Amino acid sequence: MKFSIRKAVVGAFATTILFSGVEIANAQYTAKQGDTLFKIAKKYNMTLTDIIELNPHFENPNSIDIGDKVVVRSGDIATDLVDYARSLQDRTTYVYGGQENYNPPLYTDCSGWTQHIYYMFGINLPRTSAEQATVGTPVKFEDMKKGDLMFFSTREDKEITHVGIYMGNDYWISNLNTEDDVEILSTWGSWTQKHFLWAQRVL
Repeated sequence: MKFSIRKAVVGAFATTILFSGVEIANAQYTAKQGDTLFKIAKKYNMTLTDIIELNPHFENPNSIDIGDKVVVRSGDIATDLVDYARSLQDRTTYVYGGQENYNPPLYTDCSGWTQHIYYMFGINLPRTSAEQATVGTPVKFEDMKKGDLMFFSTREDKEITHVGIYMGNDYWISNLNTEDDVEILSTWGSWTQKHFLWAQRVL
């Protein structure tokens, strides 16, 4: 899908894409002196395998730097899932029809991106956005909860053309065919309001 969200709403997202206005989920740990992935995993009652799967960008689990961001499981799967999605912002490149379920960096499209994220949390989604829209329970805009899938259409016939993840607090995140690839957007932005169809709850 050719995603032209920036061109379609010139200037609108200057006020609706508020990266600094979205709090980092509490499932992201900042490494301190002496930390290793094993020590952090133990702190959060995780196995070393679990924490390595969530943080494949660390080549050596015994060597991490002070200040490194480590994704951990908080016990709230929706929070963990959204936090993992955020961690992919600098490790994703939009490629239409790209790879499926590979470790980051990811080269994939919107539905391949959501498929990878939910797969990391034990949920197997189909490959395309239209297929993913058949999984779970339909949810209206006003009833969305963190971790819900959001579906959109840019076509007159309302065929699904895009999918993203609701982050809570009126924001959603998605892998877009734009300069920045993964972006955080307001659910009240003009593009979102115009093209949103419905959400699906799969958690």
